[in-house]
Amino acid sequence: MDLPASLPDSTPSTAPDGAMATPTSALMEDQGRPDGLTLDAALARMLSSNLDLLALKYEIPQADADVLTAGLRANPLIYGDTQFIPYGKYGSARPLGPTEYDLSITHPLDLSSKRRSRVEVARAARSTVEAQFQDAARRQISNLYRAYIDLQVARLNMLTSSAAVKDQERINERAKKRLNAGEDLSRLDVRLLKAVDSLQDSQDSLDDAREAVALLLNFRPEETSDLDPCGSLRNLAPSLPPLEELTRLTLATRPDLVALRCGVGRAESEVKLAKANRFDDVFLFYDPYTYQDNRSTRQPSGRSWSIGLTVPLPVYNRNQGNIARAHGNVSQTMVELAALERRVVSEVRLAEREYRNSRVALERVEQTTLPAARQSRAKAAASFAAGSLSLNDYLDRLDDDVDTARAYRDALVRHRRAMLDLNTAVGLRLLP
Repeated sequence: MDLPASLPDSTPSTAPDGAMATPTSALMEDQGRPDGLTLDAALARMLSSNLDLLALKYEIPQADADVLTAGLRANPLIYGDTQFIPYGKYGSARPLGPTEYDLSITHPLDLSSKRRSRVEVARAARSTVEAQFQDAARRQISNLYRAYIDLQVARLNMLTSSAAVKDQERINERAKKRLNAGEDLSRLDVRLLKAVDSLQDSQDSLDDAREAVALLLNFRPEETSDLDPCGSLRNLAPSLPPLEELTRLTLATRPDLVALRCGVGRAESEVKLAKANRFDDVFLFYDPYTYQDNRSTRQPSGRSWSIGLTVPLPVYNRNQGNIARAHGNVSQTMVELAALERRVVSEVRLAEREYRNSRVALERVEQTTLPAARQSRAKAAASFAAGSLSLNDYLDRLDDDVDTARAYRDALVRHRRAMLDLNTAVGLRLLP
């Protein structure tokens, strides 16, 4: 049976009789290639190269542009006209006139501070967009956490499957040499076929896990096949702060909460803007130059200026509907914030509980189950080598070792996921 060339030779050492001396669970301590991809390197690359995050990042300069737009003042108007243009000429028979030429400048005056209110709304929206981007990064980091652990598990499964095939080939060869009457060797062939099938499945799973990580990190397709993790699943961190401290920290820093609080501020700013919009701009008219053409009456022509003011009267429309809607939006956003805070507190509580429980479960497996399984395996290997243990009984002991290794792997994965899920729940990387 030829093994994939890309895998390191992690086959356990063997006893003289061909029985495997190192338990399968020992492979779970393998940390991968020294030049492999660490979790820290994966996080750094994702934050700089993930296409989804790069696309969302453009919303921040767009929000800056909205702030700029909100702060722009209304443009003044320039108006020119000619009045009292006669049909013919003015004279004693046509006393109307004289012809007048006007140049007028109209400037809107924002007396209700609508511009300032627009800027406040735009700035609050910008803060919301920035916090939403940080929350999107938090969720993508959570996706990377899971994909990276899946890659580690797939690689370890590949190692154990490879070792299982080699071990089964040696057991088959040894058992056939010391064939005893009444022993059925067909079970050996079946076990070898199952081990080979499991190896192929492990290779497929490893390829899928590599593809998932490569997609998040924006690796080129030709780089995906060489993607291997570097790091151990066993990563016991120092003690966590108390749950109350974790909850306080989460409520203060988690970006989705920050975004919704910014949303409350934006809604309150929109109330101010709706109230400011009760009053339209006042228009100041200034005619710096008016020319009256008196040549038709043989009088000197006159030049003058004028000024005026147009004030809209909020008699019918005082923006009542939009003001009421803005108030309702504030109440709705505050309820949404309260609901999110409760969900977040629950997430942190569950994540902290799972972290503690998974750590206890892992320590129990390491301190009791693994030593007992290794001792039992060593005794079985010695008995099989001495000929006092039948082949079927020895294979059953090997199955027990596989089950123990699987339980150890599951405990490792559970605790490692619990660590990273707690980071996601809090919104900070408290654990490595």
